[in-house]
Amino acid sequence: MLKNIIPSEWKTDVSYELVFDDGHNNGYGFPCDKSGNLFDMQDCARENLEWAKAHPEKFKRFGEVVTYKNRYREPARGTCSCGREVVLEDMYYGACECECGRWYNLYGQELLAPEFWEEDTDDDEWF
Repeated sequence: MLKNIIPSEWKTDVSYELVFDDGHNNGYGFPCDKSGNLFDMQDCARENLEWAKAHPEKFKRFGEVVTYKNRYREPARGTCSCGREVVLEDMYYGACECECGRWYNLYGQELLAPEFWEEDTDDDEWF
């Protein structure tokens, strides 16, 4: 069994873009902070921004700061008996492997290595 298991948790990533679009998500979005201050841009992005600013008639949303929220699940993790951290994510049939070669299920319980797993050929068992 893994030690020091940290349960999985939902996280939210928030990002902002300064948007110039036609109202149907066709146009430009430039990464910025929530106040609309732009981050460093490459020259081609800066040229697109200047073009968008020069053509306000092309856009329904002109220079609007839009908030994007992305939810994701941070997988559980724990410490293997070898001392390495193991991220409990589905690498192979609901199991994951530590760098030392030990295998664990997604609850942190140690398993035999997959080469020792037996295939269940008795279909009647499920009915």
